[in-house]
Amino acid sequence: MAHSTTPAALSAPFPSLYSILTELFGSSAETPSQSRQVIEISKLSDAELADRGLKRADIARFVMHDSLWA
Repeated sequence: MAHSTTPAALSAPFPSLYSILTELFGSSAETPSQSRQVIEISKLSDAELADRGLKRADIARFVMHDSLWA
């Protein structure tokens, strides 16, 4: 019988916003401006995000889009 040693954070069905941002920013060059944008956008309610066509899980990807595709 095989046993898995997957870390708890990876096995959680919905990772926290912090863990998503840490993983994304840990592997790329983050600017202070992008950090501020993520913080400010994260303060919006789910309804306000939806009005902008975003989901909470999309915030980092939205802010980092230009950096990731440059």
